[in-house]
Amino acid sequence: MNYKNFETEIKDEVLFVYFDSPGKSVNTFDRSSMDELNDILGNINADHKGLVFASRKTSFIAGADVKELVAVSQESDDAIIEVVKSGQEVFNKIEDLPIPTLAWINGTAMGGGLEIALACSGRMAEHQAQVALPEVKLGILPAWGGTTRLPRLIGADNAIDLICSGRTLRAKEALKMGLVDAIVEKDANFEEVAIETINGLRNEIEKRRKKKTSPIKLGMIESMMTFKFAKVTVSKKAGSNYPAPIKALEVIETCRKMERDEALTYEQTAFVELSKTDVSKNLINIFFGERKLKSKAASYAASTPPITKVAVLGAGAMGSGIAFGIANKANIKVSIFDPYDNQIEKSIKSNRDYLMNKVSKGYITINECNKVMDLIKGTTNLEEAVSGADVVIEAVPEDIGLKKSVLRESVSCATAETVFATNTSTFKVDDLKEGLNATRVGGMHFFNPVSKMPLVEIVKGKDTSDGTVGILCSLALAMGKTPLICNDCAGFVVNRVLMPYLVEFDHMISSGIDFEHIDKVMKDFGWPMGPAELCDLVGIDVMVHASNSMVEEYDYIKSPQDSFCKQLYENNTLGQKTGAGFYSWKETKRKGKFSDSGDKKPSPADVEKRLMSVMTEEAKTILNEKIVDEPYEINMAMIFGTGYPPYKEGLV
Repeated sequence: MNYKNFETEIKDEVLFVYFDSPGKSVNTFDRSSMDELNDILGNINADHKGLVFASRKTSFIAGADVKELVAVSQESDDAIIEVVKSGQEVFNKIEDLPIPTLAWINGTAMGGGLEIALACSGRMAEHQAQVALPEVKLGILPAWGGTTRLPRLIGADNAIDLICSGRTLRAKEALKMGLVDAIVEKDANFEEVAIETINGLRNEIEKRRKKKTSPIKLGMIESMMTFKFAKVTVSKKAGSNYPAPIKALEVIETCRKMERDEALTYEQTAFVELSKTDVSKNLINIFFGERKLKSKAASYAASTPPITKVAVLGAGAMGSGIAFGIANKANIKVSIFDPYDNQIEKSIKSNRDYLMNKVSKGYITINECNKVMDLIKGTTNLEEAVSGADVVIEAVPEDIGLKKSVLRESVSCATAETVFATNTSTFKVDDLKEGLNATRVGGMHFFNPVSKMPLVEIVKGKDTSDGTVGILCSLALAMGKTPLICNDCAGFVVNRVLMPYLVEFDHMISSGIDFEHIDKVMKDFGWPMGPAELCDLVGIDVMVHASNSMVEEYDYIKSPQDSFCKQLYENNTLGQKTGAGFYSWKETKRKGKFSDSGDKKPSPADVEKRLMSVMTEEAKTILNEKIVDEPYEINMAMIFGTGYPPYKEGLV
């Protein structure tokens, strides 16, 4: 029988079912594919000695179709339960088959993709495979058996960690936990290994099925300790604003004594409850917002030539991070220029140490480490760095004269087709194009630390061509980043919205308001850190220079006359980098309050209103000036660039 989403083959009496969603880069479960899968399972007969699920794509299964999930969440509770229940029943059929079943995981298995694998008798993973149940990141929980089967398979403590965090496991860690049975290298003969594995599972079907369908085996004391500790840990990490991790933990604890089918019923009810929350709706909007940003960037990048070499000018923290990201993620040769040998040596050593730590933990091999490092070449010779580069990224300190100078000097070493990008965070792109072909100049603003921050602002100057934007988008996407395309202005989107917030904070503390009180209020609001801690982290000097630039550019932004931040700057009390700022620091650890700005403590509502209202107004101004096309782009920029609370609706 022909199927739209699947191909089937029989080899040595084993049925191979290949998932291949038409017109999609990844496989996803929707109603059509679930109906087809149900039909395939209904046609299994005595001639089949085993069943193998695999993928024709470069990854296994990305999970459920989120668009359908959104549509379902608008329906009645009974309708939602019916959709969840139908998925559970299909996976139960797999688990209840009298023949061994195997999931062959290549690439990624996320959400429903991992849940179908959990329903199988066994799971094999290719070396580069990654698995996760990331549903809590959408404000829901895995309800096609994930919260039921995973704790029974790998233990309650491991399952709580994975389900309540939504974190991704690499193959080696999945093997260590018992989530997969073995890791297979890519060059292995897939069909032979799969058939051999199926034959080996034949005598273990009932034992494995019973483990996943029976109550969790936990003694009373072990159970009490596991869940008591988990409640503290999960509550601390999730906070009061994200109900999904807490609910998932509750489901695992409540269902630990239940048989499979009773536990699945409880999953259904919990899923309905979470899918109706505003938090889930907001988190799903972020999911689609990120996809829209990447889709827009991909359309610009579609017809651009391949990038074979990038030159990064400046081997400081930002330049080093950018160069490493290009080599490690994009697999592109990168030369990193700095006039100081010791700075280059420091950069190369830092990047190698990072990779060697990965090697020591078994995440990568020494050959993979060497392959990345071989792509990075440091040099004090500007011509050597820039020669042959398709893209040159300026990442020198935030001094407009220095930036102009290094860009002008690099032009003579480049070709007419070379694209130049500035990593400036406060200056306009058009202020830096002097002596360059303006059509080949754009902004490529990364955020620190480069390895962790997903956003890159791709900035179009007045004369920047679409082709230049496309090349910069292509590079950002190859690095695994989320590009935000915006028009030119001082501060672009993120810093332009953030700086009024920090300037207003300076006004507040300069008038005697306790900064610790402000930090607590804003962390309770949902920010990862308060404004005082943020200033210490980025550097008081950076904050003062950036605010001065914004005040000069936008006359409606006014610094306080007796600026508290400026006093810290003049005293060389610059935050984490000097060991003291608002707080005392020992390296990256905060050790308590250092400065004293006052003892006034306005109500949390007043603090929130003062700080958030200036951000909202600036966001509206950016929209009116058409720096970006749509409101969601500002909201995504603030979430991915500053840590704006994802559970809330956006600024505009």
